[in-house]
This record gives sequence, structure tokens and C-alpha cells, in this order.
Amino acid sequence: MVALLFGRAGLVWLVRPVSDFYAAGRLMPALFNGMAIAASYMAVLVFVGLAGGLGPHWDGATSLLLGGGIGLPLAGILLAPFLRRFGGYTLPDFLAERFGGDKVRPLAVFALILCSFPALATVLLGLGLLSAALFALPVAVGVAAGVALIFVATLLGGMRSLSMSQIAQFAVLLTASLAAIIVMLWETGTMASAQTLVLGEAIPTLGFDIFAQTNVVSRFALIFCLAAGTASLPFLLMRSFTTPSAGGARASFFASAVFAGLLCLAAPAFAALFEAASVQAGSVLSMIAEALLSVAAITGLLAVGSALALSIANALSYDLYYKSLQPIASTRRRIFVARLSVIFVTGLAAIPALAASEETLIATSAALSLAASAFLPALVLGVWWKRATADAALAGMVAGLLLCLYYMVAPHVIPFAFYESSSFLSNASDAQVSAYEALRHSYYVADAAAQDAVLVDWEKAALTVANWWGLHGVFAALFAVPVGFIVIIGASLFTRAPSDDVRRFVKSLRAGTA
Repeated sequence: MVALLFGRAGLVWLVRPVSDFYAAGRLMPALFNGMAIAASYMAVLVFVGLAGGLGPHWDGATSLLLGGGIGLPLAGILLAPFLRRFGGYTLPDFLAERFGGDKVRPLAVFALILCSFPALATVLLGLGLLSAALFALPVAVGVAAGVALIFVATLLGGMRSLSMSQIAQFAVLLTASLAAIIVMLWETGTMASAQTLVLGEAIPTLGFDIFAQTNVVSRFALIFCLAAGTASLPFLLMRSFTTPSAGGARASFFASAVFAGLLCLAAPAFAALFEAASVQAGSVLSMIAEALLSVAAITGLLAVGSALALSIANALSYDLYYKSLQPIASTRRRIFVARLSVIFVTGLAAIPALAASEETLIATSAALSLAASAFLPALVLGVWWKRATADAALAGMVAGLLLCLYYMVAPHVIPFAFYESSSFLSNASDAQVSAYEALRHSYYVADAAAQDAVLVDWEKAALTVANWWGLHGVFAALFAVPVGFIVIIGASLFTRAPSDDVRRFVKSLRAGTA
């Protein structure tokens, strides 16, 4: 029944211009737009929570909620109304208009795909695993079903279809959450027991703690990356283009924070309900718990998966095909290419989903940092500083992306070079430094037969100390975002100022946004 509801919501034929496909005709009321944002954002919080952001006894819940709670209003204050005032359809299109399309647009499209495609593959994998666990179906069948449901939610009407589907998905999520609370209170009379549980007990864990918070620095890094990443995620920011006014775009993101908070309040009930049901397998409560958890999990995955697929497809069809390759293409041809892009992107994402590799999950966890590193400095300065230049924006985006990727990859691929080139930033203790130096000395004085064994131990020691401030690679945005701002500001001051037309464009963005 739930699948039929989502399908009916997505079966929307286009009856208006191309803006229907890309921006839902710019007719989405702020309240409903906020619901759509919240529906797709919940999966982000759940993913981060299950990947170590939420520890035993709900440790880290404050950091998780604070990061998300800052990120959505931050987007509403700094970016959403000005993107709507621009009046385009995609994030790369805005950056191209502000900084010059020939240079910035291809890089923006690449960055969008980089931070979105692995997440789409992970969503399809999640749908496949859920289908296998719930209905004893092969994972491939579940992935195929996920692909089909994403098609239904996006293919016919694009953003119009997606908007209707996500509103229905939010309604289902809210209903399931309220039902979980009611059932839990009815069964036990309290939800206090939920405070001792971990959300991972309700939904299978990912198997690694990439977002684990081991110290104050890690907790701050999680909050920063969640806030900065949320404010930069293309599949969330694209909803800025769908409201009738700039003020509506701003209100959408504030409303989404409230709606997401309402859904988060039910998390303890889901966990407690799951534990209570697991004790009485086969009972009515057990069946209710399984149904509620299944509906909520599938709904959240479909909401974010559909948004990711459309975000990538719109960038391919609008920014690459129409703006770069075929600027005289007819409306009919543009819509055809847009729908074809949805099919291509979603079908292609099914391949790594079926492979079920850990690399896909790790790449997905990097989405927040990648989005923030590539987009946040250029977007914020593009809106709020008329002096920011095209060459500077390009340099800042490249610097942010490269530094982000370097910190994610280098400590694992070239740990010796990474540590020795930046050992002053490592959190290595005196004992770890001494062990590393001793193994290095042993390696160079050992004979050829013993060097291989020493090298193994030396590399293990290098992997332990190869870090900056002890942070995991998924927190790379903490370093890359400031660098992006510094590069754009510094390069702008040493390059020719933007033209009067660009300055008028920036001024127009901030005029009449109420």
C-alpha cells in the first residue's frame, strides 16, 4: 500500500513548461517544500548515526542533532533565497552564471556527481538488503525494485513528481513515527528505557565507525562537517529553486529543520519498540515493530535516493547537454534527455550497489565533506562578496576538493610521506613517535631478508600516526573549507575585479528576498 501511495504521487505528467521538470513550476509552498527537504534529509542523519556518529547509550546524539540543526537553517540564511532569486535550475548553473560558465560549470558538475553518485548506490544497496531481510528476496531483486520506484518518483514529471512523492514520504514517516510512540507508550507506559539503547540496534549497523567521536576535536569536527555539508548538499539546495519566492525558499529550510526534529523525536520509540518486540518474537507487537521499522527505512531511502538521482540527472541534462553541448535544443528534446539521464544514472548506480563493496559506503560517508569543500566557499562568497572573481572561485573549488581528497586518501595510500611531511599536525603521542622512529631505523639497518617483516610493522605504526589532529578522513572539510575561503579571497584580491554586469547580478540577488 505504501509503495502504491508513492507511485501515485510520482505519476505526474508535465502540462507546463520545462520549469516543471527542473523546478516543479516554482509553485511549491514553503511548508510542503520543507516537508520534502526533511523527508530526504532524515536518511543523512541516520547514515551518520549508524556509522559511528551515535555511540552506546545515545552518546553523540547532541552533536548529531546540533550539526543537522545548524546546517538546514544555515542554508536558509546564506544560500536558499539567493539561489531562488537567481531563478535557474541547478547549483552548477548558478555558479556558472556568477563566475563564468566555461570554467566553473564542468567542475561544479563533476563535484556534484562525486558527492552524490556513491550515495545513490548506497541507497540502492540499502533497499536491496532490506528486501532480502524482510521478504527473503535476492538482493538484486531488491535493488531492481529500488530502481523502479525511483523511476516512478522522478521519471514522468521530474521535480514535480519528486515533490509530490517526497510530501507523501514525509507523511508516511511522520505517521510511522507517531505510531511507534503510541505503541511504545501503550505497551510500557514510558519511553525511558529507550535512553539506554543504541539506534544501531533498531537498524543493522554498517560495520565500521567512520564518524566515531573519540574526543572533543572529533565532536566539533562532526558538528562542523554536518552543518557545512548539509548547507552544501546539491540534492537539498536544488529545492531552493521550487518555491514561488525567495522568502519561501528561506522559510522552506527553516521549516525542514522543525520537521526533521519532529521525526528525530521518535527515534527512541523506534529503538525501544524494536527491543520490546525482539523479546516477544511472533507477537502482535513484534509484527507492528517490524512493519513500522520497514516502512520508515524504505521511505527514508526512497526519499533521498530519488532526490540524488534527479540532482545528478538534472546536472547532466541541463548543464552538460543543454548549456554546454546543445543550447538550441527544443523543450521536447531537453525533457527527453532529462528523463534518459534519470534512467542512465539510476541504472548505473545499481552496478556498485550490487557489488556491495565497502568502498561504496566509505565514498558515501565522504559526501558531506566533499560537498562542503567544493561548494560552500564559492557559494557563500559568490552571494555575499561582489569582489569574488571567476578565476579565484575556480582556484578555491579546486583547492578545497584536492585538499579534501588528499586527506581522505593519502594517510592510507602514502602514510610515510603523509606523516613525515606534516608530522607537526599529528596527534601522535611521544610513545607512538618513538615507536615509529625505532621501526624506521630498524628497517634501514636490517638485512634484506628481515626488511619485509619490519616494513609491515613500520607501516602499521605509520597508519596510526598519519593524521591531522587525530581526525578521520571523513572530517576533511574541517581543513578544506577554510582553505577554500582563503584561496578565493586571496586570489580575488590579486585578479581583475568582476565586471559591472557581474556586480549588478550579485546586487540583484540580495534585493527583494523577503
